[in-house]
Amino acid sequence: MISNLPAELILQVLSYVPIETLNSLRLVCHQLHNILEAQEASIYRNAAVFHGFVPSGNVNYSKIYSRRSLLGVDSWKSFCKRRALIAQSWLGRQPSRLRQHSSAAPNSKVHRFKVDERRGFIVSTSSEGSLNVTDLATGETLWALDKKLNYVRRFAHCEYGEGFVVFDRMNGSKEVWRLASEYDTSPPPTSALPDDGQLDACAQSASFYHSSRAAFRPWLLLQMPIHTRAYRFVYPSLLVSGTDQAFIFDVLTGARVQLINDLQDANAQGDGLDDINYVDVNVRHVFVCCESVLKVFSRETGRCVLDITSDQVYYGDQRFRLVYMSSSHALPQSELVRCSTEKEIDTTMPAERQFDQFVAAHVSPCGSHMALLLSCSRLIVVPNFQRIISGETTLRATALDIQLGSMRFQSIYLAYEHGRIAVATASSVFIVHFTLGPDGSHGSDIIVHRVLRMGRRVDLQYISCLQMTDTGLFVNCDISAYPDRDSIAFNQELGLGSAGIVHNAIAATSTIYDLNVVLA
Repeated sequence: MISNLPAELILQVLSYVPIETLNSLRLVCHQLHNILEAQEASIYRNAAVFHGFVPSGNVNYSKIYSRRSLLGVDSWKSFCKRRALIAQSWLGRQPSRLRQHSSAAPNSKVHRFKVDERRGFIVSTSSEGSLNVTDLATGETLWALDKKLNYVRRFAHCEYGEGFVVFDRMNGSKEVWRLASEYDTSPPPTSALPDDGQLDACAQSASFYHSSRAAFRPWLLLQMPIHTRAYRFVYPSLLVSGTDQAFIFDVLTGARVQLINDLQDANAQGDGLDDINYVDVNVRHVFVCCESVLKVFSRETGRCVLDITSDQVYYGDQRFRLVYMSSSHALPQSELVRCSTEKEIDTTMPAERQFDQFVAAHVSPCGSHMALLLSCSRLIVVPNFQRIISGETTLRATALDIQLGSMRFQSIYLAYEHGRIAVATASSVFIVHFTLGPDGSHGSDIIVHRVLRMGRRVDLQYISCLQMTDTGLFVNCDISAYPDRDSIAFNQELGLGSAGIVHNAIAATSTIYDLNVVLA
């Protein structure tokens, strides 16, 4: 009998109950109803910790989540309910909507962008030479290094995190700017200080944007000792890579904290080294994505601890592909349509696979899993890759090998956030979910959705950026006026061969569309 159990034990047990079950318990037991009523805040607070919504300790959700995430939240109970609804929306089981973020004429042709959902703005660069900060809710320009200043280079790449924005100059040096409102929250750097050009641009911008909540000030100017190819910022580490060397800087101090040598091996033909398409970094590893190989380096030793080549027929014993869908699998109010998948059992090597090359690689925010994108619309998920490094398992036994539509369409962009993987290809924009078993191994199935109105081939090939937050997927892509027609074409082309040609997308639109999974 529940009445015979200590109250502390009952509260502890209820902390492990799924969120959706707590409401059901009110209806089946009068005593549990009374306990839930009396201890509601404590029970749902403990449940939020157990489900990983907030860390343990006295941390309030309002310090972690954005206004969009907390829409309608006024208690721990409503917070847990909102988290459950957001998860269901990403699975296409709750409403979602596409909203045009901006089409700001002076900031036209978006090239790269980053979204700070908690602070409520988007930082972007353009093909015409500008850095712009726009309000997430309204699209209004809050602050900019406008193109009329002739300061930011055209097609500048940008990185952003925790109030710092990084963008590159034509000579390869990296500028670091910091939110003015947070400029004095830590000691200023003592090296790599801003130059006069940064200070002048800041002063000119200030004359246009008075007292903006999203104004930035120059923080660092990092000169590069070699020609660099790619960079990635994961606060507080800025990873900058050349062809054969990589440097890690601490953006708080400007100090170079690590050098990693021998990023690539000379090939047998002696015809030079690969292009580096992408890099990533976390506290333990550096990830270097070349065309023909993905290498993982230990930050502790500086040595390569894992390499995966792009010429493998199959990467995992668990292989999936999308198959023809006879009818729509979408909730009427959802922008996401469920894709039918099946496990591959054919072991014949498709001829097109020999042309595969790595396009991008991302490590999960928790640092445990990798997502690798190959050129022919192929996604490789490597859960708990550290187990491969330690010799506990193999890549073949661990990896999920997923063919996202026809191999004839090239891959374009990859994002990995909040336990979800987003992929843009020339045929669609996909969101991939996978589950892990209690032992850390992957589950037996995956869930794939595509964005219904992001299916126009002519627009998809020009996507130059894709970002994912807790409540939204952001893509610089015009949406389709005829999604049903595009869905028919997508289905007809499933399984077609002939590899697509990988090319660098050139921004062709000023519009960022926001797939918002939180509705008022």
